[in-house]
Order: sequence, then C-alpha cells, then structure tokens
Amino acid sequence: MRLVPVDDSNRQQVLVFIALHESSCVTLAENVRRKAEDIFAIRDDGGKLSGVIEAKHTLLHCLPDACNQDKSAQLKLLLAAFLHDRKITCINGEESGSLFVMRILAEENIHPAAVNHYALMTLPREKPFSAIALPQGWHVVRCHDEDADALMNLQSAYEKEEVLPPCRMFMAAVVRQNLEHILRSEYALALRTDTGGFAAKANTNAIGINYVQIGGVYTAPEYRGRRYAALLVGTLVHKIHSVKKRPVLFVKDSNESAGNLYASLGFEKTGNFIIAYF
Repeated sequence: MRLVPVDDSNRQQVLVFIALHESSCVTLAENVRRKAEDIFAIRDDGGKLSGVIEAKHTLLHCLPDACNQDKSAQLKLLLAAFLHDRKITCINGEESGSLFVMRILAEENIHPAAVNHYALMTLPREKPFSAIALPQGWHVVRCHDEDADALMNLQSAYEKEEVLPPCRMFMAAVVRQNLEHILRSEYALALRTDTGGFAAKANTNAIGINYVQIGGVYTAPEYRGRRYAALLVGTLVHKIHSVKKRPVLFVKDSNESAGNLYASLGFEKTGNFIIAYF
C-alpha cells in the first residue's frame, strides 16, 4: 500500500473511486475535479485504489477501508508516516475515517481542541414544498461579487453560530475571503427585503461528480420561524436536480431545528460526519 499524488495520469481513476463514496466527500471530489494540489490516492500493491486524502492544513478524506480489519493496520502505518511531519489543523469527513485519523494523531500526542458531530443528510427525491408567502417587495435572488458587502453581516453571524469552534478566534478578513470565494465559485441565494438588505441566505459549498453539497444556511434572528430557509434550500434543491445532480448536506447533531427543517424538505440521515479542530 502506498500514497500516489493525483495528477492527470490517474485523475479519472480517482474520480471513479470517489464517485462510489461521494455523498460524504463532495468537497474532496470537487477539488480532484478542479486539479487542486496535495491530493493523494492510496493504492494497494495490485494497483487498486482504497482511499483518497487531501492534506493541506485541513485533511479531507475518503477512507472506506478504515473499518476493514484486513487493511486498517497497513493503512494506519502508511498514514502515520505521511502525517508525522505535517501540521494538520482540521480533519473534515465521514465519521469512521475521521476517527481513524484522530487515533493516529493521538498516538503522537496530538489531540483535537474541539470536535463537532454532524448528521449527513441526502435527498432521495425532490419533494414539493408548500408555497411561502413573502412580504411585498421581497424576492429570492442569486448573489454575486457585488453583494458581498450586504451579505457580510449574515455570513459573519453564520460563521460565529454554526462554524467557529470555541478554540478559534473570529477573523472578519477570513470570513470575507471565504464569502468572496463562495460568490465567485458557488451558487449562492439570498432573500432580499424591500429595503435592499438580506433576511436569509444559503449556498452550495461544493459541486462534485454526482452530488452538490448545500451549506451556509442562515436566517437573521428577527426573521426566523417563517420558513425562509426552507424556501432558499428548496430553491437550491430544484436547481441541483435541474443539472442532474443530487443534494447533500450535514447538520450539527445539536441543531434540532435545522434537522427538522431539512427533514421537512425530504432529506434523510444517511451517515455521520465529523469536523475536528486542532
């Protein structure tokens, strides 16, 4: 078993492998498609793939063999040597693979400062949802670069409430950079009020091979309870299905209201997801 850099010579083989497990690693699939650097395929002695990792400061992974007792010992040795000289600040991915990597780091006395647990939810089929009456002059818009200033308050609040762990400082410049990246490369929607501001937002986080990951769902506190988030997510779902892909998202185990909202749109829990911060 060895690690092989992903390049044009093996990219198609890697994409075929990832497609089998893609609902839990859409961001990794997108990065392989976009030819990002620092992505490695795990290949056995016969040339068969058994995993894919992206190892910058954040470790993204597709490790379906992490639970395979016949292969896990060899995989552990391979990843332990690979990670020994790398500074990993975040592990992001399906639960069993994340726990596997965390145990490897723990043997080096490297432990996470915070671990967030999520439900991975997919949508088997598009479900019609009841029309939502909007106040006069309000409408759903697709957002672009020029909307960054108006969206910054919502994006900052989302990052503080839903993303930022206690061990990390809020950095407005980083949030702004992430927001601008989303507006340039993803599909972002917002609910514009009659005064020109935004009451709620949602966007795609990653566009993979067969799946699109939804994220960034946030409604300003004063507008909650009116199913505005459902309107935006439902609109994204319709768009995703129109391009023949399937929507997927993950929601914090502790966020019961969000889980109920997604369930009302037809999403079903299909797995567990972990983001660990170091």
